[in-house]
Amino acid sequence: MKTDKKIIIIGGVAAGTSAAARLRRMNEDVAITLYEKYKYISYATCGLPYFVSGKIQNLNELLVNTIESFSIRFNVNVKNLHEVIRIIPEEKAVIVRNLKTGEEIKDNYDKLLIATGASVIYPGIKGIEAANITVLKTIDDALKIRKFIEEQVDTSILKIDDKEITSLENAGEKLKNSKMIKTNAVIIGAGFVGLEMLETFLNKRLSVVIIEKTNQILPSFDKEIVDYIENYLNDNGIFILKEEEISYFEKDDGNKIKKIHTASGRIIETDLIFIGIGVKPENTIAKDAHIRIGKKGGILVDDFMHTNISDIYAAGDCVECMDIISKSRKNFYLASIASKQGRIAANNIIVDIMKEGDYKDSCRQQDYRSYKEYTGSISTSIIKILDIAVAKTGLSFKEAKRIYPDADKIETHFLSHAGYYPGAGMMHMILIYNKKDKRILGFEAVGRDGVDKKTDIISMAIKGNLSTDDLAYCDFAYQPEFGAAKDPVNLIGMIGENLFDGEVEFINCEDLKYILYGDNHISKFDKSGVGKGIRNISKDDIFILDVRSRKEFEAGYIEGANLIPIDTLRDNLNKIDSNKLVIVYCRTGYRAYLGYKILKNNGFKNVKCLNGSYLSWDRKF
Repeated sequence: MKTDKKIIIIGGVAAGTSAAARLRRMNEDVAITLYEKYKYISYATCGLPYFVSGKIQNLNELLVNTIESFSIRFNVNVKNLHEVIRIIPEEKAVIVRNLKTGEEIKDNYDKLLIATGASVIYPGIKGIEAANITVLKTIDDALKIRKFIEEQVDTSILKIDDKEITSLENAGEKLKNSKMIKTNAVIIGAGFVGLEMLETFLNKRLSVVIIEKTNQILPSFDKEIVDYIENYLNDNGIFILKEEEISYFEKDDGNKIKKIHTASGRIIETDLIFIGIGVKPENTIAKDAHIRIGKKGGILVDDFMHTNISDIYAAGDCVECMDIISKSRKNFYLASIASKQGRIAANNIIVDIMKEGDYKDSCRQQDYRSYKEYTGSISTSIIKILDIAVAKTGLSFKEAKRIYPDADKIETHFLSHAGYYPGAGMMHMILIYNKKDKRILGFEAVGRDGVDKKTDIISMAIKGNLSTDDLAYCDFAYQPEFGAAKDPVNLIGMIGENLFDGEVEFINCEDLKYILYGDNHISKFDKSGVGKGIRNISKDDIFILDVRSRKEFEAGYIEGANLIPIDTLRDNLNKIDSNKLVIVYCRTGYRAYLGYKILKNNGFKNVKCLNGSYLSWDRKF
């Protein structure tokens, strides 16, 4: 169908280029102009840390499409170094500034797609504009960091209170109580972006201190998973200052920040500062055009990617869209989701064009296409920190508890493949579910191998509305190098089935910590996670039963635990006080479950397994 319609796209990364390619595949005749204020389009932002570290040597490997190749293949008029500074909906026009010449022009559209992405969040601190402040959003940012490290950073130095640290032993405690720190690099913000740069700095042999204002790294994750990572980082000499904020920066004569002054009174001397707080939707031109903005700062769209203004669409990181599980709008900041939204927006732009005016009567049969709906996404993400992978899909336990009063969790630990095949590594996992209807709400995992596969499986299970019971009977590829006859996902489902059938009862580690130590020995989050009725139980009311071997027990145990190995339990039932709440644990949970069944079958009424057993208590690799 011949059409003289013109489509303008603002933004040329994931959503914008995905939309442009889809538009052209659907219609050969529409005119497409793509404006991008940066000099590159369609580059792999997620690969930038690996270019800085040197794992990716050639910059061209990060360019998914060059401007020339994309323009030719899809017949798109790509205008890089052109910034759309204003949208005029009543004129169906945009004002565009040529960043090379400063010239401004007006360009008219029939349909407009906003795909402006997200911008870096900077801390609101005086003096943030400095030569050694870095972020990682563009290829130029990556080049700047790489050059700065090579030319200006002194190699590998860490001093705490004027004492050079050569041994990692007790270094974490020294840092915790320190007032003066000297290090190569400081990362401000321990979210995804900050931690992605951690490995890069370490590969360059730099000492690193992380400053995080909350009480944990990766704030969107649960502490049950984050503890493993924090313990691992501390053991590897990476120092994390949690619940710490910056008061002000002290600069030298060359406009470099040499000292960071914190709210707690610390002074940190450093060569390089990386801002990894996160990103926010780039919504300025949309807001100025009176396009509706949501509570999270993203552009509001309907299920067809329409904004509230006729003929204007939006897609990608600048958009606020539905989270399938929480049923609330959020910003996802994932290229995978942005590209899907761009595809859907393009489909619906063409459908809208074909259903308008004369085109409706004259277009060919194959031009009658249906609208595509974007009904929301499941936030699924993974990050590699040194040799450890951490992944999450759906809601964390703390997020779920705020929305679903009946949310609960299963903590588990399983090998990444058959234990008898060499190289199996332990995965630590949490499944979050709704006790009311067995609905899966989320999943988190940490480990060296297999974490990505299990996370993707649970993501698809959520998308397919599977229950915890369904997981027990899913079929997976089995070969000893890749899995086990009973896949960890199957075993999680079996645990869930046992819980719902009344075959086992759990007590969470947070609850046991509260019983043993009270308010003073657990974090603010742990206090909020304390279960109903737990506050009325004292440590005199419980009997902690460890059913591991003596060797395991001597290597570490829960305070006050009584050792009775599982194979001797039946012969020692008289040593257990049946009038108390008996809490059973082993290493990973299986022997504890056997012990639970032995006790229940022998008349013990008040018995619970420790959720996740000792590995969940200790939280170390």
